[in-house]
Amino acid sequence: MTYPELSTGMQALVRTSYGAFLLLTLIAALPHWRRYFCAEPWGGYTQRGSLSSVIQRPFIVFVWLALWCASAVALIAGRFVVPAAAFNLLTCYYFFNRLRWTSLSRGMGAPGFIAMWLGAAVLLLEVTRAHMPSAHGVVLLTLQVDFGLIMVSAGLYKLFAGYRHWSGMELGMANPEWGYWSSFWSRWSPRHPLFRFLNEMAWGTEVVCGVLMLFPVTRAWGGAGIALSFVFIATQIRLGFLCEMVITCCLLFFTAGTWPDQWLSAVLPPVPSRMVGEPWPLVASMLTAACWIYMALLPLVRAGMFYNQLKHRSLPVPVQRALDAYANAFGLILWRVFTADVVNFFVRVWEVNPGGRRQISDFAGRGWSRFAQVAECIVITSVFTTLKYFPSNGALFQQKLLRYARTIPHAPNTTLVFEWVHMRAGAHGFAHVPVAEFSVDGAHARVTETTLSDHVSVRAIAGASPVHEGARPGSYAPRAPRVVS
Repeated sequence: MTYPELSTGMQALVRTSYGAFLLLTLIAALPHWRRYFCAEPWGGYTQRGSLSSVIQRPFIVFVWLALWCASAVALIAGRFVVPAAAFNLLTCYYFFNRLRWTSLSRGMGAPGFIAMWLGAAVLLLEVTRAHMPSAHGVVLLTLQVDFGLIMVSAGLYKLFAGYRHWSGMELGMANPEWGYWSSFWSRWSPRHPLFRFLNEMAWGTEVVCGVLMLFPVTRAWGGAGIALSFVFIATQIRLGFLCEMVITCCLLFFTAGTWPDQWLSAVLPPVPSRMVGEPWPLVASMLTAACWIYMALLPLVRAGMFYNQLKHRSLPVPVQRALDAYANAFGLILWRVFTADVVNFFVRVWEVNPGGRRQISDFAGRGWSRFAQVAECIVITSVFTTLKYFPSNGALFQQKLLRYARTIPHAPNTTLVFEWVHMRAGAHGFAHVPVAEFSVDGAHARVTETTLSDHVSVRAIAGASPVHEGARPGSYAPRAPRVVS
């Protein structure tokens, strides 16, 4: 079998681009490092646990972040590449995958997921080119298949979650929490033909280009299509450096001899190969076998997750447990970014005292502002989507909201109020309808819910959404019905 080949110049561009966007991501997070990376006792989002309480202390995290930034610099400079890439992947796996279900940050959502995925790609490509060249091609093929299926599943989920029923891009673009130009787009009719075009393109581009990525003769066109679509998304939606990292992922499909690779070779100086032979032939053979097993299981795992999500059914218990364990180990998820259940609302945060109330949240902020960070938007949205994903588990929501409220500085004699605001689609634009308020009494660990409008329920699933109550965090299997005796 002939495997795809990535030129040394293209691989170097992938590595340096990833290192640059990783470094920028870390720099943007540094003013908020305690919340994102420390455990609860030190003001962080990570739930207190035996491991997190030991290693997610401020001093250890500070040193860890310094080394993480150094590894990003090393990837940019092309020095100590393999150890730097290995350290980065270990760190990404811990913060972006292992903590996905125990941290309020949810592993920083899609930006964290792509940072980890691309970090794994860089490590595998660099170590195989330098030390296991016989496995380099199969590793590249595995990455292409994996990423192609990520795009296909993301597009299919959008298709089934309402993008063909006026519940898609328009909500994200008009939502002040997510859209850069929300005040502009919120004045457009939700039924405007442009929104219909963008919705069809959103799911259609991911499905079509994801399929193109799976075949040698069309993989470059698939990569180019996804890259161009994320260029547009980067101008509209607050996603940190997710779009730039996705575009970097698309470079993996510009294999040697394709027109993008030829153009790159013409404009950039040649990059020497660091290949030193093949000192680890047995390891290369084992890695090759592991890649083929991984590729064979990918369609089955994704089909199982879609079965859980769309059919609202669990697989037989041993199979379901194996599916959940495997998916969580490798960070496999259904990419639900910007479906209606996530973007048809936003939350205003108020500090209330006897003299009045002051709004704390400012999604229009820029620079280092807390609520201008995509990770912060992911945190507050994830806390309140718990109402939809686990509506019968009120204790889980209250626990998360209390944990989140403790990270917001406020005077002792004040109350924090979280106002749940619905994005209501009208004939001539979007209206912001306050639906409920959640008052947090941190001193007594109490949350009080007040209904402001019966327009919609905060626990309601969007009309075309396949979302259902989950069995537990980390599984798409539905919650088992209660047995009444």
